[in-house]
Amino acid sequence: MDKKEFPEPIEALVLILFTFGFILGISVIITLVALFFKTDSVLGGNASVLFIIGGLVFLIVPIFYVKIREYNGRDLFRLNIPPGEVLLLSIPLGLSISVITDEIDRIVQIFLPTPEIFLKYLDSLKAETPLDWGILILGVVIIASISEEILFRGFLQVSLERKGDITRAVILSSVTWTIIHVNPYWAIQIFITGVVIGFLAWRTNSVFPSMIVHATNNFISILVINYNLDESMDWYFLGDHISPVVIVIAAGILIISIRRISVLYK
Repeated sequence: MDKKEFPEPIEALVLILFTFGFILGISVIITLVALFFKTDSVLGGNASVLFIIGGLVFLIVPIFYVKIREYNGRDLFRLNIPPGEVLLLSIPLGLSISVITDEIDRIVQIFLPTPEIFLKYLDSLKAETPLDWGILILGVVIIASISEEILFRGFLQVSLERKGDITRAVILSSVTWTIIHVNPYWAIQIFITGVVIGFLAWRTNSVFPSMIVHATNNFISILVINYNLDESMDWYFLGDHISPVVIVIAAGILIISIRRISVLYK
């Protein structure tokens, strides 16, 4: 019998759930410790460290598993270097997604306001010192983007693509990615972002463009959490929502970027 080069989808999903369960256990322990010592934030200011730990676990477990099972790691994780133009286009693509999902979030908040406990979690992502910023960027922007894209747009999505059509693979990997964020109040935004970068990973057969989009999106989120941009960005807002002009520009950039990438891989 020929040796398999790729895992079955259920095999990939079980590994992800096992890894996520382990990370969730660590989160619960940190939260209990924070509550015991009566710290100000839900995670006691350790959310950035948790991102680093969780990201490394998400990265190390599949790499170790692939090595043990002797799968084709390069193809399974999509570690292919795309053209430089694709990498450059990934930056405005990430910016445009951030704008569009920001407006979606504002609409969702009208019908489903985020409870206080989730807002307190965001407080643990605020940086006070240069060291805080370094840990925050390392954990949330760099490690989270690398590990999650390798695991979801590589490991899981590739295994799904091998057994079904591309659309189903992108949607299922995005649904799984949304679930592991454990935040129903951001589920729509996360899912939409997952679909876009899932398509990008498939179209380019590389996780590097999706890593850049993911990192760009996370970096902007960190800036928004740490700075009050309402007063310095009047052009961006129209009341409590994003200016329609900004949304149209963002949608145009998104469409143009995707079309250009598609042309390069036609």
